[in-house]
Amino acid sequence: MKKLFVILFFLIGMKIFANDGSVQGNIQDGSGEPLWGANVYLLNTSFGASTDSAGTYQIQGIPVGKYTLVCDYIGYRSQNRTIYISAYDTDSATDMDQSYLDKMGLEEDEDLDLDIIKGNDLVGINFELEEDVFNSQEVVVTGVASERSVEVSEVAVTRLKPRKFNESTSYTDFGSLLMAKVSGLDIRKASGTVGGGFRFDMRAGGGLNGKEQPVVYIDGMRVVNDEIGGTGSNALTTGGQGISTLLDFNPDDIENIEILKGPAAATSYGTNGSNGVVFIETKKGNIGQDGPVFNYKFTSGRNSPNFKVNDGFQNRDLFHSLLSDGAINDNYFSMSGGNYVFRHFVSISRRHEEGMVIWKDKNYFDRNTLRANFDIMPQDNLTLSLNTSYSTLDATMPPSDNHIYSVSYNTLVAFNPWQESDSTSISQLGINFKTKRLISSASIKYYPFNDIYRFGLNKFQLYAKLGFDDAERHNSNLFPAGYNYALFNDGTKAIESSNERNTIFDLGAAHNYRIGRVVATSSLSAQFFDRKWEGLEIARDSFGQNAVTDIGSGSNITVAGEWEGNARDAGAILTQEMSFIDQYFLTLSYRNDYSSALGSSSRSIGYPGMRFSTRLDKFNFVPSQFQMLKFRAAYGESGVLPAHTDGQNLLWSGSVGGNGSGATISGVGNPNIEPERIKELELGLDMTWENLFSLELSSYKQWAENSVIYRPLSPSLGYGNLARPDNIGSMEMEGFEALFRASPIKKKDLNVDMSLSYSWNDNTVKKMGDPVFDNFGLVTIREGYPKYSLWGQKVNGAKIDTFDLALLGLEGSVPFFDPVNGYRLEEEGYIGRLVPEHTGNFSVNVDYKIFDFFMLFERKTGFSAAVGGMWWATGPNNNGHIGWLSSMQKLGLDGLFAAMNFIPAEMTRQVTPIVGDEEIVGTIDYDVFGATNGAVILPIAVPGREDEWAQTADEFAKAHPAFSSNYTEDGSYTRLREISMGVRLDQFLPLLKLENAISGLRVFVSANNVKLWRAKGAVGVDPELNMSGAITDPIGTTGNGYRSVEVHTMPYPTTYNFGINVRF
Repeated sequence: MKKLFVILFFLIGMKIFANDGSVQGNIQDGSGEPLWGANVYLLNTSFGASTDSAGTYQIQGIPVGKYTLVCDYIGYRSQNRTIYISAYDTDSATDMDQSYLDKMGLEEDEDLDLDIIKGNDLVGINFELEEDVFNSQEVVVTGVASERSVEVSEVAVTRLKPRKFNESTSYTDFGSLLMAKVSGLDIRKASGTVGGGFRFDMRAGGGLNGKEQPVVYIDGMRVVNDEIGGTGSNALTTGGQGISTLLDFNPDDIENIEILKGPAAATSYGTNGSNGVVFIETKKGNIGQDGPVFNYKFTSGRNSPNFKVNDGFQNRDLFHSLLSDGAINDNYFSMSGGNYVFRHFVSISRRHEEGMVIWKDKNYFDRNTLRANFDIMPQDNLTLSLNTSYSTLDATMPPSDNHIYSVSYNTLVAFNPWQESDSTSISQLGINFKTKRLISSASIKYYPFNDIYRFGLNKFQLYAKLGFDDAERHNSNLFPAGYNYALFNDGTKAIESSNERNTIFDLGAAHNYRIGRVVATSSLSAQFFDRKWEGLEIARDSFGQNAVTDIGSGSNITVAGEWEGNARDAGAILTQEMSFIDQYFLTLSYRNDYSSALGSSSRSIGYPGMRFSTRLDKFNFVPSQFQMLKFRAAYGESGVLPAHTDGQNLLWSGSVGGNGSGATISGVGNPNIEPERIKELELGLDMTWENLFSLELSSYKQWAENSVIYRPLSPSLGYGNLARPDNIGSMEMEGFEALFRASPIKKKDLNVDMSLSYSWNDNTVKKMGDPVFDNFGLVTIREGYPKYSLWGQKVNGAKIDTFDLALLGLEGSVPFFDPVNGYRLEEEGYIGRLVPEHTGNFSVNVDYKIFDFFMLFERKTGFSAAVGGMWWATGPNNNGHIGWLSSMQKLGLDGLFAAMNFIPAEMTRQVTPIVGDEEIVGTIDYDVFGATNGAVILPIAVPGREDEWAQTADEFAKAHPAFSSNYTEDGSYTRLREISMGVRLDQFLPLLKLENAISGLRVFVSANNVKLWRAKGAVGVDPELNMSGAITDPIGTTGNGYRSVEVHTMPYPTTYNFGINVRF
């Protein structure tokens, strides 16, 4: 009992005499100027403060203990110091042998090289921060439970902070924000239809399988990156374009974006990382303000049809008359605040955006978003983060691309417009998409031994994350009765309702410790992902009148079906990170994956990874001007999962036949199927020179193995036309990336920043068996060529032959052109690739006093594009594009072609003259015609115009629609992607007597897709347009896996914005 009393007395005495301490000081930059708003805090605690206008800070009430004092400020390199808070300012003269910390049982710093700052009231703890122009000290995600600063990262991690961009313009979606801002990542929208999707092309494409899209995480929650609508088998198809599922998110909420671009970097994400990983972090609460900070952003703009289709289209003026500016209105409000214990960020927004078709109710979207992010530190060793967003989307898209009821099809395809319908009927059409989406995630970090410094146990952490993405969708389409639709004259309506829920659960442990001069982090993590979906669709036709559109009033059910599915995958990840003398860095990782998509014989698969980097600038022989010079090398493997049901032996589906209902085999799987495996080796060099410029160089080589190829089964097996998946394909990819950034001018009133990036990406299919083609036989995937290649016979021109008149008993010979077979053709073969081989971006940002200016250029070369709309409109029965028809009339061949039923009789010059008499350069040799009683028809030149005739014959041959290769062209282009200018009006607030109500005021103007420069001779509107939408399955599973192939796809608008930023 006496011992217990002594212990209690000792503990109480410790509490009494262990007075809380404080720390204070000043923060300034390299020139001695105070930094207002710098954050100074004790790492992994709730203690912190922000500097005032004089750059001073003070943190009070700090319990006795050992802490890491951190100082950071945006745009500057953070610094930290180890401090000890004791009960006394100094050790007393009578107690020099043992400090108060020793008496309390707390250890002094293990690293004897560090200066120890110790006392109760620490004064004069000052920091002088060095400017970090290129954010090289920024910490980035390098894997599951793995983070490194850019200075030591062993892989290339692309990062983008969108705040400055968002302040100067208004982006429709996440893809528009990222366009042309990331090296090694090509982002393209498939069309200019408002709400249309966008796709990522990461490096060289990531193998033969999958949709070639990266995994996207928003605040740690894995979200669906897909396209809804587009092509389909029922009345719910727009003809090509669909709604992007990422349209549900507001880009103004984004604080930071980080991208891992290949398997070497994304090994720890296993079968989810072969096409890269995109991490989106939304805004958090601001610390250190006197109270909450309110921001309001208003944007008014328009989508303007500044493009012009080729002047060879007969009805292009009519087409353009059906387009007009679409309005943009965006309101965004946010509140941010908090302290080191509780931070909060809340935003609400509404956006209305219209397309360019004059019937604005048939192309628009309304998006409403609400976001709430909370960060809580209830105790020093526990951190909680809660992130929730809710959005509603109401969008309508008109028929587009090669849809027979689209505006472009009915104006541009046929010589006489409105072949399939009329403008009144088309004005009624639009597919409506409604979405309600809730995304929420909660994460926790816990340091159970934060007071135990031995063996680095104070840095041992446990972490977990739980999140879900819940989407409810309702899509509908109506062809009202009483209008001219040919296929749907009695009216038809289709409805599709679906629900999808994605759930993630991550957990793990990590321990950071020191062994001599080696600092290491060991972590063990697990990831679980569950995806469930269900839906139903129904379509009815034969509506009695257009006043009643309830689907129940349709007499006949034309489509009815339902579906549901559940896919799961999980992975266990072991990671070991090490650094030696803060100069050599090594990371080893291994992930083992499990998935319901794998065959029964291969339920798991493993992926190893190894990464290394070294700071060369720390060697004495390297010039001191290098602030950073780092070599890095990384090797990693990842994969692409097979299709959801590829591992199932047989799939059955219900069917109705003449003898009643039953089931038929709808798919044949492979129980031994495995994921496609992709290996990558990446080498890189990063440098920063005196805060003047930085350079990042990366070279990579990838190998895809075990690619899933669908091989047709023998008909004798009784499975009809079904194909069975097998791991037999392979592919090689390689590339090079460079990012150069410079800040040539850094002054008080003038800052100039420039960025130049370049990437080269190439791939070759090594093994796949028989080649596969798209529906038109133009796009192919085959061994020995790049994935997505154009294939066909190139036409070099007309073949001018000579007819020997002696065969007819006449003298001499006559040159003639055979319009059926007289072509100079190359052998059928490779024409070009459809994904750019070379991509470059250049941007410049200027801040001058109260003005800021930004301009972004984009350059893409080394690819081809297919002008499918012109080809379709040149067909013998269409002739909406008159290029081929005009050369036919010039050659005097129109009558002959009409007689052969190649063109309608009304397309002859006698009925529809396109060219004048003076343009006629060809005719028929009537002497030969008469001598043979019409048996021999020789197209010849008009005497005296032989050269013009030969040239026109070449034009005729190179426009002939029988050769689709005639409608391919160089896709190279340069685009002025963005331009913006802003003016800060803070200094005028006192004049307006608003200084007490408003703390910041700024106005801006911007434009996107400003100007496009094409290669000489190009006739297409834009080489990035794509008829089958943004995200499609690869060729082999669908005949619509196109890239850079447009068929009357709506071109991109030029977007103009004017806006105001207000801070309260």
